[in-house]
Amino acid sequence: MSIFLPNYFRKIINFLIILFFISCSKDNDQQKTYIKIERFDKIFYQSDLNSLDDVKKNYPFFFPTSYPDNIWIERLNNPIQKEIFDEIIKEFDSISFLEIQLSNFFQKKDFNFENIPRVIIVNTDIDYRNRIILTDTILLIGLDNYLGKNHRFYEGIPLYIKEDFTRNHIIKDIALQYAIKFIPKLDNYTFLDKIIYHGKLLYYIDISLKKINENIKIGYSKNKLDWATENEFFVWTYFIENEILFNPDNKLNNRFINDAPFSRFYFENDNESTEMIGKYIGWKIVKSFMKNNDISVSDMMNTKQIEIYNKSKYKPKK
Repeated sequence: MSIFLPNYFRKIINFLIILFFISCSKDNDQQKTYIKIERFDKIFYQSDLNSLDDVKKNYPFFFPTSYPDNIWIERLNNPIQKEIFDEIIKEFDSISFLEIQLSNFFQKKDFNFENIPRVIIVNTDIDYRNRIILTDTILLIGLDNYLGKNHRFYEGIPLYIKEDFTRNHIIKDIALQYAIKFIPKLDNYTFLDKIIYHGKLLYYIDISLKKINENIKIGYSKNKLDWATENEFFVWTYFIENEILFNPDNKLNNRFINDAPFSRFYFENDNESTEMIGKYIGWKIVKSFMKNNDISVSDMMNTKQIEIYNKSKYKPKK
């Protein structure tokens, strides 16, 4: 069963982001010790024609005035929407685990969260590319994208993508969005610049979520992480010998950085390799830099990629 995102929902998300950047309240002091997640999915899909007006008053940013009420009534009565909601409830009737994870995440002393966002659960119609939406004042979580990699809703989605569609990946995806928000790209010209930038993102996730397994932090299965660990020296040697590190060719992104079934070395057994291997190497470089330099996390995030490389003393073991 494949689910497709209606165009109107995409427009609502865009409208929501703009609206919250402009006008949402920043009074979140009461949530500094415990995050209470709002179940908009339950509120909406358990409403009816008589209660819809109250829902719209409490969540006006989800209901652009340009859309007539019949759009929302049709969505409430749509059997596919009901089925998606039922599956969400089966897997996530309680989300106390996520509230605890978020509460711990926002209390990290290494980062200055000026505003604790309003956290809301939504149904994105399996829009996995936008399963987490973050603005200055709001965090939207699409639980329909975390029902388990083998769920029938995800038929037709490549395995390397839907491997992350589990409850264990929610907090990691949230941390990644904050990393992207907090960490400047600085120089992003050469392949080395790019992988170290991604290494910074992963290091942020690493120290923010210390209890999360390494493979989940980077988006690998355990077997793929094992391959990356065992072949780290080979990969680094390949990058050096083929003069890849200082190459600005964007084609290298698809070979070694972007999500894909595997990395592309142009060998016969490429399909046995781990994808996004450049991110893994960048992560290892940043880890080595932090180990060998007396520097704060904040200062490291603002350090140029080439300086991190030069001072990292990175040297993978054979």
